[in-house]
Amino acid sequence: MEYKLEKDVLTISIEGELNSVNSESVGEEIDKIIEDKTFKSLVLDFDKVSYISSAGLRIILKLKQRYDDFSVINASLEVYDVFQMTGFTSMMSIKKALRKIDLTGAEIIGDGFFSTVYRLNKDTIVKVFNRTSDTDQIERELRLAKEAFVLGVPTAISFDVVKVGDKMGVCFEMLDCMSLKTALLTEKSKYNEYLEKYAALLKKINTTECFNPMIPDIKEKSLKKVEAIKPYLEEKYYLKAKALMESIPERKTFVHGDCHFKNIMVQGDDLLLIDMDTLSVGHPIFELAAIYAPYCAFNEDDPGNSERFFGISDEEGRKLYNETLNLYFGKDDPVIKDKIKVVAYIHMVWWNRVNEPNNNVRLEGCRSRLYALLDKIDDLDIGI
Repeated sequence: MEYKLEKDVLTISIEGELNSVNSESVGEEIDKIIEDKTFKSLVLDFDKVSYISSAGLRIILKLKQRYDDFSVINASLEVYDVFQMTGFTSMMSIKKALRKIDLTGAEIIGDGFFSTVYRLNKDTIVKVFNRTSDTDQIERELRLAKEAFVLGVPTAISFDVVKVGDKMGVCFEMLDCMSLKTALLTEKSKYNEYLEKYAALLKKINTTECFNPMIPDIKEKSLKKVEAIKPYLEEKYYLKAKALMESIPERKTFVHGDCHFKNIMVQGDDLLLIDMDTLSVGHPIFELAAIYAPYCAFNEDDPGNSERFFGISDEEGRKLYNETLNLYFGKDDPVIKDKIKVVAYIHMVWWNRVNEPNNNVRLEGCRSRLYALLDKIDDLDIGI
C-alpha cells in the first residue's frame, strides 16, 4: 500500500480486492499510515482496486465517520456501481476512473487557447483541455452547459469525461459537424447565412435569463479587473473606467464570454456551443467586448495574430467582427462600437498584466487606446 502527503492531502493507494478475507488487515494498514500524519483531507485511490464487498464498504464508512474531508477517486465502473447502489455516492465524494482514449491521427476540427477539438469517429468529437487537468473544474463547465441547454441556449451535451494522455477531455455526440470557423472559410457561398446565424446565436445567449446562483456575475468580475489594473492607469482614467463599469445595468442574462467562431460547431442547420467554462450572467456589452478582443484588439499590437490563432488575416478578423455587430444591432453604429471597446480594453490591460507582464508594447497600446476612448465617452449605454 502506497501513500503520498501533499499540501495537507493524504492520498493512500489500495490494490486488489477489498473483501471479507483481507478487509481487517487493509483497515489496520490504513490506520498505521494515518496515525502519525497531519493532514486536512484523506483520499483513497482505487485505481488498482478490482472488487469491493460489504466488508470493504464498512472500512470506507468508518473512515468517512472519522474524517469529514474524505473521498474516493479512480473507482472502476464496477466498483463505482457498488458504491452507487449502496448509497455511498450520496454520502461522500466518489469519483469514477476516467476512460482512456488515444487520439493519435485524429482530425483536429477546432483549436483555441484553452482547448483543442478532435473528431474521434463519425459520431463523436472530443474536446481536450490544454490548460487544466482539474476534474472538478471540467465537471463544473459541464454543469454550466447543461444549465444553459435547459434554458434554451443551443449547446452540445457531453456524455463522458475522458483521459487523453496527461490531459483531460470531454466527449460530445456530434454527427457530421465542423467548426463555424471551418464553415465560414470553406463554404463561401453560405458566408452571409452563417454570419446571420452567428449574430442570432449571440442574441439568443444574451437574451436568455438565468437566476442560478452558481453562475458567476461578469460585472463583479470586471470590476475586480478594474481594481487589479489601477496601478497601471493614471488616476483620472482609473476613476472614470471604474465609474463607467459601475454604471453598466445589472442583468441576469447569459454571457458566454468567449464566443468566437472556433468555439462554435455547425451541425446541420444549427450552431452549437461547446466551450462553456467562461459562462456567466450580465449585460450584453461584456459579450461583445469579449469577441472584440480576439478578432481585433490582439492584432493591434501584434500584427498577424489572427493568422496564427484563427487562420485568417487581421483585416478579415476586423471585417468579421464588424459585420457580426452590424447584424446584432441591425445597424452600423460607430458610437456603440467605441463603447464596447472601452470594456474590451479594460479587459486587455488586465489580460496583459496577468498573462504577458513583460509585453510593454501591448500594455502601452491598449492603455493609450483606452485613454483616448475615456476622453470622449461618458456612458456605456448601447441601447439594449
